[in-house]
Amino acid sequence: MNKIFTSVALMSVFYMNINAQTIHLDSSFGNGGIVSFPLIGEADDLQISLSSDNKIFAYGKDIASSGSMNTNKIYKLNLDGTLNTGFGNSGVLTLPHYISDFNVISQGNDKILVTFQKTSNDASSETSILRYDLNGVLDTSFGNNGEFKTSHDGMNGFRYNNTVVLADHSIILTTGSRFIKLSSNGSIDSSYGNNGSISQSNSGNIQLSNSDILAFYDNKIDKISTTSTPVSTFGTNGTFTYPDSGNYFSKQAPDSNIRTLDLDSYVFYNINPNGTMSNITSLTHDNNTLDVYTNFGFAGNRIYFVGTSSTDTPFIVSYDYSGNMIPLNSQNSYKETALPQGNYTSVLAKDNTVYVGGDKKDPATNTWHYVVAKYNASASVLSAHEVQNESSVSFENPAKSNLVYSSKEKIRKIELYSADGKLVKTLSENNSDISFLTKGIYFLKTEFVTGKIITKKLMKN
Repeated sequence: MNKIFTSVALMSVFYMNINAQTIHLDSSFGNGGIVSFPLIGEADDLQISLSSDNKIFAYGKDIASSGSMNTNKIYKLNLDGTLNTGFGNSGVLTLPHYISDFNVISQGNDKILVTFQKTSNDASSETSILRYDLNGVLDTSFGNNGEFKTSHDGMNGFRYNNTVVLADHSIILTTGSRFIKLSSNGSIDSSYGNNGSISQSNSGNIQLSNSDILAFYDNKIDKISTTSTPVSTFGTNGTFTYPDSGNYFSKQAPDSNIRTLDLDSYVFYNINPNGTMSNITSLTHDNNTLDVYTNFGFAGNRIYFVGTSSTDTPFIVSYDYSGNMIPLNSQNSYKETALPQGNYTSVLAKDNTVYVGGDKKDPATNTWHYVVAKYNASASVLSAHEVQNESSVSFENPAKSNLVYSSKEKIRKIELYSADGKLVKTLSENNSDISFLTKGIYFLKTEFVTGKIITKKLMKN
């Protein structure tokens, strides 16, 4: 039988396989890919974010035993997992012992705001904003000796964000019944509303959307101007309403859509910038092995989810923007066996690097630790957008013992992938030996000296 040189287009049925990723702990980060911080009490929802000087902030509460004060701390890490010793006390900043959750927000390139929803549980409770330099020193030029406080009359919600920073570094703070505007130095902007505030019933949970504000509730999202006027082009008269009430956690994606995770279920909403529903994704429970999803983050066209499995190990799951699941190491979910008892509660993803924050319990000592882990998502992954029907190169197809090709352009290398997207071998010569391959389907990613890349399917007999 004569062999045929042909170009074969990839069929959509292979999408899940060619879009698969491999993910593994980066052993150069911390101790085998994980940094841990021992706690006196229990862990409480560690969050991580990227600082303006390209470091990692990890922050959370150390929940003490009854009768003791909770300790609030910010850890600043270099990208290799070591503490940034120029920050706070050898890399750790201890905050006031305020009762509520807190958030860390950048203000320009050289300041951070630490926002507490409330300072105590009594009737005199206040909302607080503190400002620090990037080295963890309190900036006493802000507010009153580094802090702005006002009466608390709003909700104290899980991961609520009550503060946004505008383009001119001024600040809008929500208290539940008011919007308060501060100048960049923490003084009240008396030109705003009535001596610096506007009466506006709100949830105390807001995000900036260009020059407008998104206010989040358990059944809806309102889009309003900074002076509380509804943006009529969003949803219905400025409001998007969920199909059902829920415990929602939302972020704005790089494509300007709003992505919302229902923390009480396996449902993920994709909401268009104009406030209409794009699609709803039912997230995998991986044969009932995933207990709860806690957070998500964006990297390229991927969304990484984290949470806790039914066996108390943390997990990572990945989807694309269209709602297609992306297998990790050929599995629906990646479960971190290095942390047999723990949780992942936050994720920070960029390019092929995924940082996650969470906690673990040491069963030997019965102590809790905060953890930050770094993963490398394999760069040797075949992406769907790379698959093309090109005539620049053609391969003898089906192939037997050798890979034979004909090319109009000079080739730098050819990467050979298995059907599940894993790199098998890199080839550089025509007629290379592939007799070691088993019979089946493979993919060839050809890189030319010009930098152009095309990918084709190969049948191996």
